[in-house]
Amino acid sequence: MDHTEQSVDNSRTEVARAFGRNRDPLAAYEEQFELLAVDAFDIFLQSGLAPTNPAPSTQTAYHRLIEEWKQHMGQHGRHPACPAHHHVEAFVEHCLTTSGLSPSTVRTKLHRLSRIYRYWQADPVFPHGLGYDPFEYVFATTDLSDRPLKSPPRLTPKQLGSYVQTLTDVRNRLIVVLQLKLGLRAGEVSTLRLDNLAVDHPELNAGYPTLGSNPALSGRSRAVYIPSRYEETGNKSHRSRLLPIDDEVYRALLQHLLVRPDTGDPWVFQSRTTATQITTEAINNVWKSVFRPDFDETDNHRAVTSHYGRHRFSTYWQVDHEIPRELVQYMRGDRIDGDDSRRQTIDSYIHTFYEDIEPVYRQNMYSLGLPTSLSSM
Repeated sequence: MDHTEQSVDNSRTEVARAFGRNRDPLAAYEEQFELLAVDAFDIFLQSGLAPTNPAPSTQTAYHRLIEEWKQHMGQHGRHPACPAHHHVEAFVEHCLTTSGLSPSTVRTKLHRLSRIYRYWQADPVFPHGLGYDPFEYVFATTDLSDRPLKSPPRLTPKQLGSYVQTLTDVRNRLIVVLQLKLGLRAGEVSTLRLDNLAVDHPELNAGYPTLGSNPALSGRSRAVYIPSRYEETGNKSHRSRLLPIDDEVYRALLQHLLVRPDTGDPWVFQSRTTATQITTEAINNVWKSVFRPDFDETDNHRAVTSHYGRHRFSTYWQVDHEIPRELVQYMRGDRIDGDDSRRQTIDSYIHTFYEDIEPVYRQNMYSLGLPTSLSSM
C-alpha cells in the first residue's frame, strides 16, 4: 500500500469510528453461514436467476463463476457469502494479472457477483444490509476500463472466399458462410431452428416436415427468420428480422441439410459429440480453425473470431455500399430510438420491412466466389 492509499485508508478508519460503522460488517455472520445446511448461492440460482429465464450459456456462466468465487474466498479463509471489499479487490487482481483476463471480462464477473449480492440484500432472510456492497465499492474505486478496441482485419470477399473454401466439413462451411453473408451472431447460429428456414427443395421439404413452417415465413422462398431475444433464449437482437438466402448460402444449406443427422432435434446445427444443439464456443472454434493463426491479434488489428462476420457484414452495407442506415439496422436486428414508446422521435415514424431490404440484398450482396456446383464444394 503506497502513501496515498495508506492516507485514504486512515481517513476511512477515522470516519468509521466517528459514526460507529464497521468496515467489515459481514464478518460477524460468517460462523452462522458456515453452520447452515443450505447454500446461499443455490437460493439465488433458484429464486433470483431461474425466474428470469436466462440463456443456458448464462446459467453455465453463473455456475462457473460461483465455483470460482468460492475457491477464491476459500483461499482467503472466508465464507463466500461474507466478503469484505479487500476480498473483491484481491479477486480482481487475480483475474487481471494471474488469469490475464480483459477488464471488460472482469467487469462482467463483478456485475454478476454484485447481482447475487443485491439479491441477498433484497431478501429479508439474509443479513446483507443495504448500506454495504463490496462489489459496488470496488467498481467505484477501481479502473476497469478497456483500452480502445482495435479494428478487425480488412479482408476482401475474394480473400474470405479463399479461406472458406478450405473448409471441407459442410456443417462448418455453412456456419462461416451464414455469419459472413447474414451478419448473424454465434448465438443466433446456435439457436437456428429448421422451422425458421424457408428452403425451396422438394427432397429437404419431404425429409424435414417442419422446414420453413414458422408463420413468419408464410409465402416466402429462400429466406430465414431470426427471432428476437424476446422469442428465443440465447439471441441478443432486440428485433426479429427476415433475411434473404442468396445462391451461395442456399448451396451451403443444401450441402449441410442433405447429410445432417436427423435426430429429431429442431436445431439446424448439432454438436458432433452430443448430437444436441451446437454451442457458441464450438462455433467460435470453427472460425479459429479457419482463420488462425493467420489472423491472430496483432498490434494493428484484433483477432478474427465468430463475431467477425457481423463486423464484415455491417461494414459492407454501411461503409462499402452506403445503403440507408435504417436498412442496415433492420438486417442487424438493432434496437432503434423509435422502439422506446416514451420518446416520440422521427424514428418512431420510420418503419423497415423485409420487402425493403430483399431486392437491395439480392442485387448487391457480395460473392465469396464459392463453386457453383454442389459436388465441387
